[in-house]
Amino acid sequence: MSTSSHVFDAIACNNNRTRPVKDSAAVKHVGIVIYDGFSLLAAGTLAEALHVANELQFEAQSRSLTYRVNLLSVRGGTVSCSSSMSVWTEQLAGREFDSLDNLFVTGGSGVARASADDGLIDLLRRVSAKSVTITAIGNAQMLLSAAGLGKRDWPSIKQGIRAESPPSVPEHERDQALMSSLALLRRDLGAELAVRVADRLGSAGEISLAGSFEEMCDQTLAEKARASARWLAQNCSKPISVVDAARMFSMSERNFLRLFKREIGLTPSKYLLRARLELTCKLLESSDLPVDKIARRTGLSNGERLSKLFRKEFSMSPTEFRGRSRKRL
Repeated sequence: MSTSSHVFDAIACNNNRTRPVKDSAAVKHVGIVIYDGFSLLAAGTLAEALHVANELQFEAQSRSLTYRVNLLSVRGGTVSCSSSMSVWTEQLAGREFDSLDNLFVTGGSGVARASADDGLIDLLRRVSAKSVTITAIGNAQMLLSAAGLGKRDWPSIKQGIRAESPPSVPEHERDQALMSSLALLRRDLGAELAVRVADRLGSAGEISLAGSFEEMCDQTLAEKARASARWLAQNCSKPISVVDAARMFSMSERNFLRLFKREIGLTPSKYLLRARLELTCKLLESSDLPVDKIARRTGLSNGERLSKLFRKEFSMSPTEFRGRSRKRL
């Protein structure tokens, strides 16, 4: 993992300092909610991005906003991540919710168990009632759904239905956490600083971040739609979603869907699927990779799903397409 341990050391030191009053325009309080089995990669990336934003402002002697980051859990104390490393947290219940400006909730292998924790779910509801901005990273959407704060895409654990977390994709966890933090930085400090943070940190999954933020500067709505289409095409091999694209371009999902369809002529999901199928065709023609491996390389999860989509779009299997394309050569 690229996140340096000094980021978590800095968080621990912040917890012991006297906190400035919330009315201070120079400080923004950001909480990162974690639980046993959380993704250390996602939490570390969020913390590091905000830490770098503080450093860049200090270097430029233009510190207009300082981010104060705290690791939070429902009971406080030691919490273990999915790789069994332990970190120290503040108790979320012991904090004044009004002191929080933004709250990030990380995903991880323990998200299903955390979703059954009534104490955590109740706290998320109470924080939301205080109008604190809550952002889920990766499969943490499951926690928000359990709290009634997001789309109910997951079965209810309380009804005795076993809820499985989606497979963990470490590189994607870092990219999504980085995108979410960059969107916050752009809103607070402008696109220029967000681009500098993206340049400093880079992207483990090679998602084009800095370039996309540069494109966002001074764009018309039509330009923003075209830029988002390019971003979807450039990153279609990654497990990205339409929600990721909307966050990337600082838009609500609803407005993004409406703008994209109006300007591009397709919904973002159909455009993304088309880009993935085009990449699939190229890989079928130019490589001997198994269909299942091609599916993973094109963001289509597995060979079974790829085959169903391929038959629906082209009325043939991927193997048949590969055979026909090579006969033409």
